[in-house]
Amino acid sequence: MVSRYITILFLLVALVVPAVANSTNAPVKPVEGRGLWVDAMSIPVNDSDMANFVKSIAEANINVIFPEVIRRGYTIYPSKLDEQNERWKGYDPLAALVREAHARGIEVHPWITCFRQGYSEDKGPILRAHPDWIAVNKWGEALSALGGYWICPSIPEARDYIAGLIKEVVSSYDVDGIHLDYIRFENQFPSPYCYNDSCRCKFKAQYGVDPIDIDPLSETQVTWHLWREDLINTFVQRVANESRALKPGIKISAAVGSMPDNARESMLQDWPHWVDNKWVDFVSPMAYTSNSDTYRNMITAEKAAVDDRTILLPGIGLHTQKNTAPTLEQIGIARDMDTDGVALFASAYMKDDIRTALAAGPFSNKAELPFRDTPGRVKTLLDAATALYETKPAEASLYLSNAARLLRYLAYQSENTGYVKPTRPPIVIPETVLPIPALDVKRVNTPLVIDGKLNDSIWAAAAKIEIAHTDMGKPAPVLTIVSLAYDDTNLYIAYCAAEPMVKNIKATVTKRDGPAFYDDSLEMFIDPWNKRRDYYQLAANTLDAEFDAKVNNSSVNLDWQVKTAKSATGWTAEIAIPFKTLGVEPAKPGDVWNANFGRNRWVTGEPQYLIWSVPYGSFHRPERFGIIRFK
Repeated sequence: MVSRYITILFLLVALVVPAVANSTNAPVKPVEGRGLWVDAMSIPVNDSDMANFVKSIAEANINVIFPEVIRRGYTIYPSKLDEQNERWKGYDPLAALVREAHARGIEVHPWITCFRQGYSEDKGPILRAHPDWIAVNKWGEALSALGGYWICPSIPEARDYIAGLIKEVVSSYDVDGIHLDYIRFENQFPSPYCYNDSCRCKFKAQYGVDPIDIDPLSETQVTWHLWREDLINTFVQRVANESRALKPGIKISAAVGSMPDNARESMLQDWPHWVDNKWVDFVSPMAYTSNSDTYRNMITAEKAAVDDRTILLPGIGLHTQKNTAPTLEQIGIARDMDTDGVALFASAYMKDDIRTALAAGPFSNKAELPFRDTPGRVKTLLDAATALYETKPAEASLYLSNAARLLRYLAYQSENTGYVKPTRPPIVIPETVLPIPALDVKRVNTPLVIDGKLNDSIWAAAAKIEIAHTDMGKPAPVLTIVSLAYDDTNLYIAYCAAEPMVKNIKATVTKRDGPAFYDDSLEMFIDPWNKRRDYYQLAANTLDAEFDAKVNNSSVNLDWQVKTAKSATGWTAEIAIPFKTLGVEPAKPGDVWNANFGRNRWVTGEPQYLIWSVPYGSFHRPERFGIIRFK
């Protein structure tokens, strides 16, 4: 019956004009999730402030909130299992929040931080009480590069404890759902987790090899990857089963990595697998960017990963927006791309101007949640389409498309699919591994003008490399030459990028630390410590927009120069990186660094990732960086 309705809906959609193309003018929707992550420090400490706080959320016609109830190892509510944060001692903010939200028709899905439970200044009560639960990286370090302490998900007692906290929330409060976050491992590059005794001993007992000794380009790496993924997958399954048993009708959701393949490769978070097995009712990929093209690309990848098997509420990072315009545009993009709504991160950044713009624009009406009484929501959309068919055919088309999507979702949910096994992770095991290249860098004394034109005399005699391969080891489709030199102050780098499709060069990012690598761009990875662990990432596009980070920390801003120039045959770039800004002494003859040099090519519409030393996967693989020797 469901498939019959879908066929009828497709025929109806074909009779009306396509959905609205102008994202900022997209119509309001009668059925849509309008979520808001409520960070813990935004949650009031008394009833009066709580009432005003929820009232302000309701005025923006938000219909589901995710309050952060477990943060850095503390609860915000008085727990029988854990320590309550001092901010709310003597008060139960979760009970008050549920009461006020329900009075205004807003669902409450507590936001649970699962495996990250401490940070650099405070390990938190859980990990202070159980230091043996702490996850460590390959070098035995507990504190991650991003400043967090993590629970090892292979320890049964630790899993039981986190699951017990979730059961406490579900059984003690009239909540509508559970929203999982940090339901993964810490980012895998370059400090892979977890290698504590529990993980190592259990894997070795099962497969006969210590994970420390695994070659990352061997088939055993795939086994090790899947073994750790299963620790996360089975925990999601457990939370879903236990929560639904305690409270039938409760909805399980998760904040997940915005690009599914990247999330799986770097965080061992296979969230499409959770969707396939119906352990989650909806997902909110954290598509945080100020760039609308990037946002659209993220949603495209998310939809391709799960099709219509789940409800999709892509996140919008209010913290990345300078004003209300990008937020409104991204809501329109999500609607144009036939998602089921959006989730806004976070309440701390939802100022009065945003609330006003939402209430006056895309959220000017109240909307029904798509994951509640979904058949009824389909009827709501069909009724809305019928009413607007003659006067507003574009809106009618949008509502019909939304209804068809919800019916496909219902069809999958009604299927007896059984257990769906995980697919192979996106790990390439090459038949032949290319050797790690090396380069001798010459010292120069000639002053250099950074103008992107490569007409200074030093470049004629500088050491040169060719970016001859893609990230997977295939021949590069175009020629890119990188030249290097140094003096007492700087490392100098030049790019000469041949491009037969100059008119198609993609250049959209203009601000510092924007995602320049999503444009035609250069990308450099520099490890001056020669340890193949910590490293700097620097990128720039042809608009000279700079991005820099240390490992995964993009708050690091280095003092470096880049200037590019375009010609009829390609583009060039000159870069000066002071040794001082890298936090190292000036290079001297005999010093050895690790580095890699890449080029991101977008002119064909499908990105091509070109690199000097082939990583066979993400560029963020310091074990595959090339070698540069200072002469």
